[in-house]
Amino acid sequence: MEDFNLVIKELISKDIAEVSLPDNLKEDFEKTAEKYIQDGNLLEAIKVFALTKNDQKLIHTSNLCLKENKPYEALQGFLYSQDIEHINKIGFIMLQIPDVRSALIAFKKSNNQEMIEFITKNF
Repeated sequence: MEDFNLVIKELISKDIAEVSLPDNLKEDFEKTAEKYIQDGNLLEAIKVFALTKNDQKLIHTSNLCLKENKPYEALQGFLYSQDIEHINKIGFIMLQIPDVRSALIAFKKSNNQEMIEFITKNF
């Protein structure tokens, strides 16, 4: 297997939404992301899984972040995943920190109108 570390580092430093990754590279990129997880580089792994659009791995890695008390990394992973349930969950976690701005970002992304209204009225 080729080491894609340098290429990946360059790609994840860019706006991930603007990067289009060829399908034939996804498997190798994800192997590198797994190495990042083993090395404790969860945010880099999240960015790679965002590039490969692997929502299942994004959610898994974001949950690892929560277990390691890294809510900001988890927030980023859940936002990339587009998983409404997990985005809403991280919104409540961010509210407990308290980081109202990050919570509002999560609640807007999950379209939780009740929490959006609560935050805008009370903060």
